[in-house]
This record gives sequence, C-alpha cells and structure tokens, in this order.
Amino acid sequence: MLPRPMRPQALQSSIFRTLFRVGESLGIARERLLEATGESEERLAAPDTRVPYEALRRVWELLVSVGGDQPLGVRLAQFLEPTHFGLVGYVLVNSPDLRTALLRHCRVYALLDPRTAWRTHDTPAGMRAQLHLHPDDAWAVTLRHPTEGLLLSLVATGRALTGTHWSPQRVRLAHPRHAASAAVEDFLGAPVEYDAGAYVMEADASILSLPIRHADIDLGNLLHARAEAALADAKSAEQRTWSERVTAALAAQPRTGELGPAEAAAHLAVSERTLQRRLREEGASFAALEDAVRRERAFQLLRDGQLAQFEIAFLLGFSDPSAFTRAFRRWSGLTPLAWQKANAARTSP
Repeated sequence: MLPRPMRPQALQSSIFRTLFRVGESLGIARERLLEATGESEERLAAPDTRVPYEALRRVWELLVSVGGDQPLGVRLAQFLEPTHFGLVGYVLVNSPDLRTALLRHCRVYALLDPRTAWRTHDTPAGMRAQLHLHPDDAWAVTLRHPTEGLLLSLVATGRALTGTHWSPQRVRLAHPRHAASAAVEDFLGAPVEYDAGAYVMEADASILSLPIRHADIDLGNLLHARAEAALADAKSAEQRTWSERVTAALAAQPRTGELGPAEAAAHLAVSERTLQRRLREEGASFAALEDAVRRERAFQLLRDGQLAQFEIAFLLGFSDPSAFTRAFRRWSGLTPLAWQKANAARTSP
C-alpha cells in the first residue's frame, strides 16, 4: 500500500524579500542571509520557487541573534509592500474596502504559506483576525519577533491600502513582553495584551469600512477568483503522491533530462535525500519516472510527426539519435521509424 500523501511544507520565495530588507538594515550581509536560506539568488527571485520552512526558521534565528533587542516585527511591517507577494498582494490592492481586504488576506494567505492559518470572526464592534501557527513552528513563539511581525504586517498592509494611519481596537500576543515591546505598542497605537494564549487583532466597524485607495474593483474580483482557483489546485496537489509530483515536474520541462534529482527536490522544496526516500517508500525511483516521461513524450512527438528524429532525440535529452533509437527499441520493440509507420497505418482510414 502506498503511504498517505503528505502536504508540501514550503513557502513562496517572495516571503524572504522583506526579511532580507530587515536583515540588511541590521548590517547583515546578503550572502549571509542567502546562506541561511540554502537557496541561490536566482531561485529566490523566481516567483514560483517554493522554499522549505527550515529556511524561514534559520533566517529568523539569524535576525534575532544579530538584532533581537530591536523591534524586528516593526521593521518587517515598515518594509512590507503588498505587491511584493504577487497575486495575493494584487488581490488586496484591488479590494473595495478594508474589511474585504482583510477577509481576502486571511483566505488566500495559504498561497504564500500553507502551514500558517488566519481565521476571521465578526465581533459586536467589528471583526477579529486570529493567527494560528502549526505545531512545528513553536520556534516562532520562542523568538517572539516572527509572530509580532505577522500581526504588525497585517496592520501595516491595511494602513498602506487605505492611506490611513488607523490603529486596531485590541491586540493579543501569546508570548511574554520583551525588550522591543514598547516599540511594538507605539507602532500599533493600541493596548497590547501579552501572555494572552493567542495571536489576535481586532478592528472596529468604522475602520473596516475605509475604502482602498485606487482600487480597481472589477480587477480585484477577477484576481480573487483566480486566487481561489489556485487554492483549489493547491488543495488537490496535497493529495498527490511524490511520484505524481515528480512526474509533473519532469513533464513540465521543455527538454527532458535537464531536471535532475537535486533540481526536482529543490522544485518540490525538499532535500534530495528526502525526495529519494519518499519515492522509495512508494516503490518508485527518479530514474524510472524520468524514463516513463521520456517514453510518453517520444510516442507523442512521433505521433505528431512534426519533428525529425534527431530533434526528438534532443528534446528527450539523448546525446545522439542512436541513443534515442536504442531506448525506443527497449520501450516498444521497434525503431522510431518503424513504430511511426506502423502507427500511421493503424490510424489511416
């Protein structure tokens, strides 16, 4: 029996953009920040890169080790720009009012971080947004600054969207006070309850009705629908086996063979060792999956009949046409030309 599919534990790379600005403001060299992520500059710049949660923990530990007495959550909120987060950011920027923007933020945030959840609830005076951390992220509570940064960034985003320096009605934090707490309260302009057992921000109805500046409402509705579709796709992907995920990654490459085990693991935001172990648990191997993708692509390209065999050999990642012929004979018992002729005969009227 195959093991139950596991939820991919990975963040969108854009999350690190603001964190790097915080680090550089503390005098941390960019090379050191990159080293903490374990990623290259090029991969972090790519919008579809997913990064393991361990990288987030390492970056925050570095920030706190250098500037833990500084209000790092405040700096994170001040450096934040909603459009840094791609689709999620543009959904917020084009919402009609703050209430809608906050509701949408809490709904589609999973596209950035599928492990951290936001929940919203109506209150007699307005609305409450509550942050729920995954049990594996207890380090964020211990470090204090990461969770503060998330709540403060929610407020800072709302201020940027509305052009109004509003303050929440109430803020509760699960961790104790620390050296930077006074700066946090000053930034919020609201009372903060520490050791509260939860991470909560409440805003009253008059604040929630503030309009979003320069919003294109129709575009916002369109983008929100697209974000919801992306969430549905992500939920479906959670049920896929590791073999299916690797096959999809290999099939998406223009030229088979360019994505090796290390690159595929990075694409899926796991280590190469972890990926190989997951595949073994499913009775699969990277080489066998790659061979299957090559086989199906070879049949399709020969059926289409639009390319010469040396071009097909190149697209399949073979060193020369003879290597392609040997592989194809193994797959079908025929040479590519013989298979193509036989297939044409079968499909002709």
